[in-house]
Amino acid sequence: MKNRSGRTFFHCNLFVCGAFALLLQFTACQKDSTTDDSIGNMAGTWHQISQTKDGIDIAKDSSRLLLQINKNQICVLCDSSYAAVKAKTIVSRSGWSYTEGLLNIAIDLPASWTPIVDSNSLSLQRVDFNSDGTLSKTILKFERVGDFEIK
Repeated sequence: MKNRSGRTFFHCNLFVCGAFALLLQFTACQKDSTTDDSIGNMAGTWHQISQTKDGIDIAKDSSRLLLQINKNQICVLCDSSYAAVKAKTIVSRSGWSYTEGLLNIAIDLPASWTPIVDSNSLSLQRVDFNSDGTLSKTILKFERVGDFEIK
């Protein structure tokens, strides 16, 4: 008498694994339209209108008073600080990527920003550790300005 239950169990598992792999293949090939929409909405030139730290309004971040996010993964930052103006380093360029809901600007790494964007406003949120080990939440708010290229 042959042992059919072992072969039947093997074939059943093989069928289930094959069906599962096929299902994963089809779901993995679908584009995430929200990622494409976010990148499309983020691309453009933005003027910083406010900065808050732990819910308290503070002075704007002069190192990114004007922010341009280009579709070619280049981010242009305009620094209006006295030191940058004096050194004639007002414009700086950086790479950027958008992965799993996080905006990574190369000059800010390893920290990432969580963007909230619509057609005319952009909010960048980031959580950092303070020197005493507590967490601090920074929010930069921007409004869209005319589409022009910063050179």
